[in-house]
Amino acid sequence: MRLLVLINPHAAGGRSLRALPQIRARLAAAGHAADFVTTATVEEMRRRIRESARTGVDGILLAGGDGTLHQALPALAEANVPFGVLPCGRGNDFARNLGLPARLDAALRGPLTFGVDEIDLPRVNGEPFLSIAGVGFDAEVNQLARDRQGWFHGRLGYLVCIVKALRNFAPLEVQLRVDDRAWQGRITLIAVANGPGYGGGLKIAPGADMADGRLDVCVVKEVSRLELLRNLRRVMRGRHLQHPSVMLWPGRRVEIATILPQPIFGDGEFMGTTPAACIIGDAKIRILRPVRQGGTAAAIRLSSKTL
Repeated sequence: MRLLVLINPHAAGGRSLRALPQIRARLAAAGHAADFVTTATVEEMRRRIRESARTGVDGILLAGGDGTLHQALPALAEANVPFGVLPCGRGNDFARNLGLPARLDAALRGPLTFGVDEIDLPRVNGEPFLSIAGVGFDAEVNQLARDRQGWFHGRLGYLVCIVKALRNFAPLEVQLRVDDRAWQGRITLIAVANGPGYGGGLKIAPGADMADGRLDVCVVKEVSRLELLRNLRRVMRGRHLQHPSVMLWPGRRVEIATILPQPIFGDGEFMGTTPAACIIGDAKIRILRPVRQGGTAAAIRLSSKTL
């Protein structure tokens, strides 16, 4: 398989660069012909992706984290070249949401024969995202995490940001519409989920499926800081949906309005401010999925074409 491997040298403090010799060796041992490019800027990464559509590569591997994938997404959707991830970021929730290893060493120990699947490509205010877009408390937490205020990688760093965000966060008055249903009230957060988790594995929408053509909208109504902390463990396990202040609505179109503009974060990246219109239509994006010997896909329930 002919691959283009794009290296984000900034992901998780240079983790992808340090792992580059191992990545080269494992892909070569799996029989792939790979071109490796270290991209200094988002613009260069997107340009390389768009060019790949004309050069005949079979797939693109991105060595980085969720932010790298999110920044690459407009070009990936345009190029229509299957892509996969070598998880080198801090949270790696996209890989985890697909049931794939969220650590690079585990990914490289696993199968490196790839199949091609399709997943949904939702958008918020016209911009694509992969896993989850959120408003409210989780957006505040994502801002801290993006600013490297969590000190640690993965879930632990996200939990540190949660504690920090609690000091100043105030609930929001929102108007919410999911398809034909409407609700108005004060919320702690709204997570519009294409995949089940964020924040290094917090299962905010545990039943979300990235290929089922719908969004799972998790609403946490106004709760006290103490109540939020008490239920963090339940969120980690995806067992918070029975809480009386939690609603989960499935839908294909989600509209969120607030009194003042509020930040929207998707895949851990800033995506603008409210009002927000989140839509999951018929748009799909192709992904590379590791396939075990015998052709068994290593994640969600989709047919794969082995390459």
